[in-house]
Amino acid sequence: MYLDIIKKLFCIESNCGYSENDLNYWIEKYDTMPKVLKEYYMEVGKHHKLNNTQDFLIPPAQFEEYADTEYLVFYSENQGASLWGIKKSDVEKDNPPVYENYGDEEWFLTANSLSQFLLSMAYLQAVFSMEYGNEECVDITEEQHRAISNYFSSKQADSDLYTGVSFYGNHDDTVIVVMKNHDYYILMYSSNSELHFDEMDRAIEQILLN
Repeated sequence: MYLDIIKKLFCIESNCGYSENDLNYWIEKYDTMPKVLKEYYMEVGKHHKLNNTQDFLIPPAQFEEYADTEYLVFYSENQGASLWGIKKSDVEKDNPPVYENYGDEEWFLTANSLSQFLLSMAYLQAVFSMEYGNEECVDITEEQHRAISNYFSSKQADSDLYTGVSFYGNHDDTVIVVMKNHDYYILMYSSNSELHFDEMDRAIEQILLN
């Protein structure tokens, strides 16, 4: 289900993934690989906008650079400030939790399942890659966030990615991102449809003016 949503979001109609042989480094290192992660790499792993617009899915050629004895690291923040991985003890699970590291020894739970993380990251990548978007991030209040969540439908992809992020939108080709930042929120939104973007932009403008 999560992969169908991602493919629709990025208009992916054909296989654009890696081969199983490409994944051998991890399979041999950890004796196995989570089913959901293997499926993702093999079906959509090479799609650039999905996996390399903002943060990036680690390509097989770089697996060894991110080798960690306790975590299978598969995603990186664009400047390497944080990494996401799966506990070694969880690699046999089909859809294990995902943890984030900020450059030290401590790892924090980001998503309760790998599919939840991949869907959340896909929406985050989408807001940066869609054709029409707000020109800059907007700081909003808790009350304004609540108004946005009441007006727009949830994408059902919220997670603790970074400091916590929620996703909304009334159309398949629109994405609204609201990210927690201490005592306020950061708002970003975009669409692949000019009509849907203008509709969303007007609604958000009205919410922010009230």
